[in-house]
Amino acid sequence: MMNVMNYQDYDVILDVFKAIEKENFDQAKEYFDGNFKSVILNKPVKAPEYLEVYRRIKEGMPDAKFEIVDLTSDGETFKAKLKIKGTHSQTMPALTKGWKNMRKTGKRINRVVTSVEILLRSDKIMEIRNIDPEKGVAAGLLDGLNLLPKSYARN
Repeated sequence: MMNVMNYQDYDVILDVFKAIEKENFDQAKEYFDGNFKSVILNKPVKAPEYLEVYRRIKEGMPDAKFEIVDLTSDGETFKAKLKIKGTHSQTMPALTKGWKNMRKTGKRINRVVTSVEILLRSDKIMEIRNIDPEKGVAAGLLDGLNLLPKSYARN
């Protein structure tokens, strides 16, 4: 594994989360390949659904900041940790079908919520994989806010 500071294409990873943080979801979508795929709360998603989860997070946590830490690469795949900092100060819409909206708790979070592998093709993100399939960004965030439904662990 090498530190990516010497790697040319890693900035797209940082830029997509900067765009999400600024709630510029149209710009964020441009960083994803048309065949992008990921998994959120055990459900396969494409770019629009992936970004919708972040839009909902920002709705419930308007001050949310997303930080990529420990970004490394083996030349083909990037590995990183995603840290979220913010306060759950508004009602957060349900992050997946069948769940309920989450009333504001006032809880603050400032921690790494997940570790991911990111696959790039030139300057587009092809895939974001959770290193621990049960602990993606949404599950990690909700767990940190003590809002993760007990039923999720049984999925």
